[in-house]
Amino acid sequence: MGKPMNFGDVLEQGLFALGQVLRLPVFILLWICVAATLFYAASYLVVAVRRRKQRAGFDIKQWLQQDRVLDADPARRAELPGSLGAMLVDIQALDAHQALHHGGLENVVAEYEEKLRHGLDGPRALVKIGPSLGLIGTLIPMGTSLAAMAGGNLGAMAGQMVVAFTSTIIGLATGTVAYGLVALRQGWVSASIREQRYLAEVAAAELENR
Repeated sequence: MGKPMNFGDVLEQGLFALGQVLRLPVFILLWICVAATLFYAASYLVVAVRRRKQRAGFDIKQWLQQDRVLDADPARRAELPGSLGAMLVDIQALDAHQALHHGGLENVVAEYEEKLRHGLDGPRALVKIGPSLGLIGTLIPMGTSLAAMAGGNLGAMAGQMVVAFTSTIIGLATGTVAYGLVALRQGWVSASIREQRYLAEVAAAELENR
């Protein structure tokens, strides 16, 4: 007759079972993190090529000195790289409706800054989620491995340890690549925000001098 289980044993067995239930979802999420990292890397490469092409020979100071910002025609706006052209269109539309005063200009600038920063949310999440899932994906197989070792099944133990260490590697690699993407995109975002604010300040000065 087997030894009756006390309440502590029930809790321990329940936690072990819960960990095994989480095994498949964690590995699926790890694969999703890998796919998301590859997607962001590819999209950032496309953005880098387009950004290099758009900004070849462009200087925001020289562009602003050509003529008034609020009177820029479509051909001149087309010279602006990235979101600067779209922001200028919105500023001119508000100016046509006399809506730039009382915070209208500041609101446009804030909206475009928020859009730029929002592009960092995905990679920033991967920086934390990837290693966290890798750690969880490490500890779950290690529990199974210890159980297999206790039962004398060394082959199953070795297999589970391989899965555990592989999960760690994948999680850390995902977080590292995502961190590099965040650092790269942060530089672009900071440069774009500086240009947007510069453009807005010139537009505000033109409004005051009317």
